[in-house]
Amino acid sequence: MPSSLLPETFMYLTKKKNNGIDYLYLMESVHVPGKRYCKKVLIKSYGRWDKLDEATKRKYLDPKTKKELEKKLEQERRLNELTQAERFIDVQSSDISSEQNSNFNKAQALCYGHVPLKMIWDKELGLKKKIDNLQSYHTEISNWSLNDVIFYLCSLKVISPSSYLGASNGKNNFLYCPWQNVTQDNFYRTLDFVYEFKDKLVKHAVKHHLQQQGEDVKVAFFDCTNTYFETPYDDITWQTIHFSERKYDEMKKLGMADEEIEKYLHSDEYAAELKAELEKLSGDVLRMRGPSKESRFSQPIVTVALAINQSGFPIDCEVYAGNTSELKTIKPMLESLKQKYTVNDVYFVADRGLNSTESLNAIKEEKLGFVVAQKVSKQKASERQEMLDLNGYQNCTVNNEGELIVDEKGQDGSVSQNDFRFKVCEHEKNAYVPNLDPNAKTKRKKISVKCKIIYTFSPKRRERELKELEAQISKAKAAVTDQTLMGNPYSNGWRSLVQTQKEAAKRKFDKDQYRAVGLKEEVIADRKATAGYAAVVYDEPTDGSAGSISAQEVLKLYHRLVHIEDCFRVMKSTFSIRPVYVRLPERITAHCYLCVLALMLMRCVQTALEKEKISMSSTRVSKALRQALVVPIPSKQGNTPTFLNVGTDLLGQCTQQLKTDRRQSALDETVDQEKIWEKYQDERESQPDDLDQILRSVNLKPLKLFNSLSELKSRLNLKACTDKVMLSYEHTMLMQKLSTMM
Repeated sequence: MPSSLLPETFMYLTKKKNNGIDYLYLMESVHVPGKRYCKKVLIKSYGRWDKLDEATKRKYLDPKTKKELEKKLEQERRLNELTQAERFIDVQSSDISSEQNSNFNKAQALCYGHVPLKMIWDKELGLKKKIDNLQSYHTEISNWSLNDVIFYLCSLKVISPSSYLGASNGKNNFLYCPWQNVTQDNFYRTLDFVYEFKDKLVKHAVKHHLQQQGEDVKVAFFDCTNTYFETPYDDITWQTIHFSERKYDEMKKLGMADEEIEKYLHSDEYAAELKAELEKLSGDVLRMRGPSKESRFSQPIVTVALAINQSGFPIDCEVYAGNTSELKTIKPMLESLKQKYTVNDVYFVADRGLNSTESLNAIKEEKLGFVVAQKVSKQKASERQEMLDLNGYQNCTVNNEGELIVDEKGQDGSVSQNDFRFKVCEHEKNAYVPNLDPNAKTKRKKISVKCKIIYTFSPKRRERELKELEAQISKAKAAVTDQTLMGNPYSNGWRSLVQTQKEAAKRKFDKDQYRAVGLKEEVIADRKATAGYAAVVYDEPTDGSAGSISAQEVLKLYHRLVHIEDCFRVMKSTFSIRPVYVRLPERITAHCYLCVLALMLMRCVQTALEKEKISMSSTRVSKALRQALVVPIPSKQGNTPTFLNVGTDLLGQCTQQLKTDRRQSALDETVDQEKIWEKYQDERESQPDDLDQILRSVNLKPLKLFNSLSELKSRLNLKACTDKVMLSYEHTMLMQKLSTMM
């Protein structure tokens, strides 16, 4: 998309001395890709300050008029770039002469891929009305629309993600851009607004969507991921650095020598002041190091907890500090779901990383059901015997819809050992947790969760796990042969199969005694015995009225947990949720919530396509919307331009048709474009591309080869929009300038 080609820049006026004389300069701050700094570039010098007219001086000295002056100069600069940049696409039109081509080829392609998302944003999610009401009653903002900016930021994540500086610079590269006059500061104010009303926005969008679809929340799939920052310091380190710098400056102003300051900074008094300061700022800590899912242990992260419903639609989100344990995110998420929605008869589905007795007990206290994966590698002896015993197992097959069909013949001991099988057993999980009762005699108390466990055995899973085990054994044998220094024992991977000399001797030795001396045969035997087995624990809602749930339904629910993994994949790859380019905790949280709102848009598009029996991945949707491009062609009369559709293969096929009909040198001759369009339209009706399918799924019409402005509004359902918001000021001025050259 064109916006992705724009440098991340902003311009400003500054007064600087040169050889002792003040000059007024227009500067540009340009972000250097891959670096953490911006370089300053001189754009234009307006001469000596003492020789400038008084009106210009007053505008520069007044902060308000200075911003207006900078904005005007920046618009002139952008207009000049639009006219001269080589990245503007080269368009060959059948009804415009080669001399005219040299003029309108300079026009930049404009994206309209956000327009189908606007239909969903306004109608299915109902966010326009909600945000407008919040802006009217809870803010003093009146000269620009928060809804337009929030929608722009969310749709940009779906189409072509960028930083918020890049979003500000590329805001005019769209057909229909009511946010064209919004400044970069307004984008950051928008993030503050999203943070303040994040729960209301998510709740309203979810309820409006469920109402439109006629659904209720029946299942909450839950998981956590994390996103990183391109900085080596966490928030506590930054707070320590800033406090130290502030103290140094204060003491320097008092006239203290560097030796005295250095001595104070290493004193107990300074340590006490720093501790008090960090405690006061503890609420602002979000970027912290923790268990990164992408092994970025040298960079701070934040944890993002997400819940989706049975159809894969996001229903809730929470953001935590990067050092927060995933297990501690469950209870706050449960409370949030209870506050936002009626969640009776709801099953809470999660992976084994969130399985703990304390977590399941918290779910039971909320009177909800749960379906959570259970590890089989660290079982009690009785549980291991229960799992391996064939009595009680039933064979079954999986149909095309992913449902389990039970084989009634396979009962008890007659079960087939070479086919998929499962069995259900009573289960109890016990744990000791801190006792929060101040009057209690003991510091810890025992909690128990009674539930059911489903053991499953899959021949395909067994074959895969045995192959993985053989590969790990080969690595372990190589370590033994080379007498590799292993370090501390490992609990998983091929290192868990290696026995060191220290472990063999059962007593303490020096570090060199950690060298590999053999294999742990008992661990290998245990891995082979349990290969192919898995387990899921579950329980039904306490106050549920839906009745009991079968084992087949439980397993089907758990296997649908893959939807939330797909959500994280989309947010990380398509939406570029990481790295995060904002610093303040409120704006970091708002950034994550914007990604969730963008995910809602994506899921709504896919749902609309599924109703038309069309399956399209998020990558294909994003690519199709990114290729929704038109080029404005100026008219000789200076009227509204004609828009050439270049986003699909339509232009390429028409151009190829021209080349086959006559010589390349005769391209300036008149061609019956209607015949070309009619021929292609017939093919397009029978075999529409991805963009056409998306447009039709949201009740919009695909564009023709050449479109007037009124035709664009009609086909994209933008009749109520004024011409000023359809084309940005820069492009309007460019069209007028080019029309005089024709």
